[in-house]
Amino acid sequence: MAARAAPPRSNAPRQRGAVLIVSLLMLLVLTLLGMPALQAARLDEQMTGNARDRLLALQAAEAALREAEAELESLTDLGAFATVAGFYAPDDVPPAPYAADTWTDAKSRAASALGGTASTPRYYIQLLGTDTAGGRLNLQGYGKTSMGGGVHASFLITARGTGGSDIAQVVLRSHYGRVF
Repeated sequence: MAARAAPPRSNAPRQRGAVLIVSLLMLLVLTLLGMPALQAARLDEQMTGNARDRLLALQAAEAALREAEAELESLTDLGAFATVAGFYAPDDVPPAPYAADTWTDAKSRAASALGGTASTPRYYIQLLGTDTAGGRLNLQGYGKTSMGGGVHASFLITARGTGGSDIAQVVLRSHYGRVF
């Protein structure tokens, strides 16, 4: 049998895995430094989503206001004003704008649906008063000049819109005047 040759001996000291430990420690430090950056990016994304929802809710509420104004312009008289759901006479107590049950079919009117919103925008209209004596009805300083004959009526429109979720809600109010 042939004799086996012994492997050559190296004069270098034996390696003990120090490079592995150092590289793992460096990786741990880099991970700890990277975590706050990831959390900040996540927070920025959430804030952007919330801002988008808020703007979408604002657009929905504004669209409901415009639709309510168009409905007031289509009225020919105020005779049946308080008999319609979502319309309130001067003596009526309108619902609270921030109560959840205000925005149901019995107390408010649905506006045209807006894409991307969680709920259909809604509104209600309160008749604040009328004046038949040549336009003395003043809407908090607006319309200081007389608009001539007819019945001058002022209204308070309250509209609510939601964003991509029902959490984001915007309630807007607008005074509107019209001559009949």
